[in-house]
Amino acid sequence: MEHEASTRRIASGLVVLILLSGFVLAAGAGTAGRPAEPVSDEVAFLRALDDRYAWDLTERLTDRGEVVAGTDASRETARFLAAEMKRIGLRPGAGGRSYIEDFPIFGWEDIGSSAAVVSPLERSIPIAQAYKDVGTGPDGVTAPIAYVGLGRWDDFERTDVAGKIVLFHRQDPMFYGLPTLAEATARGAVGALMDYPIIADDALKNDVIGVSIPAAYIRETDSAWMRTLLATGEEVVVKLVVNNRVGHYPLAHNVIGLIPGETYPSELVYLSAHFDHWFTSAADDNAGIGSLFAIAKAILTSGIKPARTLVFVAFDSEELGGPPDTWYDWCLGSYSHIIRTLDGRSLHPDRPGRIAAMLNMDVIASRNSIVFVETTPELTNFIRNAARDSGLLSTAPTYVYWPPSSYDDWPFYMAGVPVMQIAWWGPAYDALYHTTEDTMDKLDPTYLHVNMVFNGFAMIRMAQARVLPYTLTENLEVAEEGIANLLERDPDALDPDRADIAPLLRGLESYRAAIASSASTLERRGLTVAEIERINGVLMASAIALNPHLFDWDTSVIPGWTGLFLFDTYANDLYSMNEAIAALGSGRTADAAKALIGVTTMEWGQYVGEEAYAHVLAKIAFPEHPLWADGHLPRLTLVHSEFMALSGRTGQSAEIAPILAVLIAKRDAIYVSITEAGLEAGSAFEAAADLLEGV
Repeated sequence: MEHEASTRRIASGLVVLILLSGFVLAAGAGTAGRPAEPVSDEVAFLRALDDRYAWDLTERLTDRGEVVAGTDASRETARFLAAEMKRIGLRPGAGGRSYIEDFPIFGWEDIGSSAAVVSPLERSIPIAQAYKDVGTGPDGVTAPIAYVGLGRWDDFERTDVAGKIVLFHRQDPMFYGLPTLAEATARGAVGALMDYPIIADDALKNDVIGVSIPAAYIRETDSAWMRTLLATGEEVVVKLVVNNRVGHYPLAHNVIGLIPGETYPSELVYLSAHFDHWFTSAADDNAGIGSLFAIAKAILTSGIKPARTLVFVAFDSEELGGPPDTWYDWCLGSYSHIIRTLDGRSLHPDRPGRIAAMLNMDVIASRNSIVFVETTPELTNFIRNAARDSGLLSTAPTYVYWPPSSYDDWPFYMAGVPVMQIAWWGPAYDALYHTTEDTMDKLDPTYLHVNMVFNGFAMIRMAQARVLPYTLTENLEVAEEGIANLLERDPDALDPDRADIAPLLRGLESYRAAIASSASTLERRGLTVAEIERINGVLMASAIALNPHLFDWDTSVIPGWTGLFLFDTYANDLYSMNEAIAALGSGRTADAAKALIGVTTMEWGQYVGEEAYAHVLAKIAFPEHPLWADGHLPRLTLVHSEFMALSGRTGQSAEIAPILAVLIAKRDAIYVSITEAGLEAGSAFEAAADLLEGV
């Protein structure tokens, strides 16, 4: 996905009184800001860590080329990785003697796509595409090119695209080109070619392309050449062939190895990366796989005896695998492993409640990176300590924060598992992501080493901790910052005739009291193995009760990319709705339309008509198969029709009074959504508190 990792934490205007602030449920490493000396297991791990092995494995995978889930390349790579797990000494982790866990996906495979200019000159155009439908078939479509710039409303108003192949620059907020393609479809276009201006001129990009009209990515050099011809008045005719095999349900393959735990073998610590990828993808995610195997090999070689069972997973189907009706079609390997498969099976119903933490690596060691480390709240302090002690914080600009987002850790979060995800990203990698330029020379060997030290330390510390090192007060901070943000955006939101969050406030007090009452037990020395297992079982059960009810998806710009507290979408929309209502009430129609652009979905919605808006909305808000977005899509406030009327796009003058009444009604409905979200979160805090009382 297009990564715009948010490092901001919502500013708090609320006086927060948290009992036991900063209390960590285990002895943590080092004091704040000062790296702790590695303990014996960590020293042994560092001595055994083989950077050359990690680099060589990353290079071997990169040299193998593109791996698309459900294809021969996927099956062959899974077998290669399974053999490597066996060679380095990992136990089979997929049941019986197998390292490979199969699951069905919605298949996609390019079986012969191409593009060529046929008039006024002849020229082959390299393309890349992952259009989630059959496409044109082998005969293709031949039509004139219509250049529509950034592919927004005004661009289409100036250009007749009916019966033509549109050429445009993909740029946010038209995420992945989906709104532009929907608008082109609504206006009768028969195909699309898009370039991506921020990448190298001679590079190709690829991403999943939602179903609308057959479309493909092209190089900027070819786009510029066609635009030059068009500028001379020439008609440029292109033959576009998008020829895919889709609709079958092949098997994809997770590859799983274990190191059994010595003391608490039924408790699990996961470390993962994904092996399917576009083009060569050295950073995304071959360097993650190289890190995964090198960490496992170092632990095995070092002689460390983990207290908990260590689970190493190379996930398949991270890039695609879901049906074409849904936007949320990636992360299928992890979703199938911990939630359910597309055919409705639960592969590991006993795992939630036994997984102490899931640590994921995706996009690793790219040069000139900013490091984004996302966590569930109870792991934030633990992970921040590991980042400090491993040298991560002193190696590259690093942000450790909640919430998690849409990597392979998110389905585990859905299941209530505490999670962490690390990505070495930033502006430099934006120009490499899912392109032909993501190659070995773009990796930094020092970054690769530090990534392995960080993840190795985190895994070893989680494995060896007696009582699980969760900071439960961070969950209180999430909710309290969410309440503060709501009141900052709408100071009247909690007035008696508006939203009622009393159940949430009661839940927070119960949870705070439960943390306080459990503190003495958690700090007690001399706990037996049985007592520790019981306490950890309670802590993991409380995470299952609470975690899935803290965050929803931000669907404002790139749907399903950034998590938000349950109130945050509503707080944002209240602010914009109140601005629009005030402007319209005083007759400022243009200002009202401008304010509505701030409502969720309107950052891109302002650039498309009603038909295209409805098409995109069906994918991101109302898909038949929401998959890992299920239960995490906030109720949207749909104001596109009102925006179109107020901005003069309907061809009729806007009638202010009825539009104002509709906006007020939609604004008031947001208060109902906040009340419902508060009840959900409050009930979750109460349930988690009840469990913690059992400590």
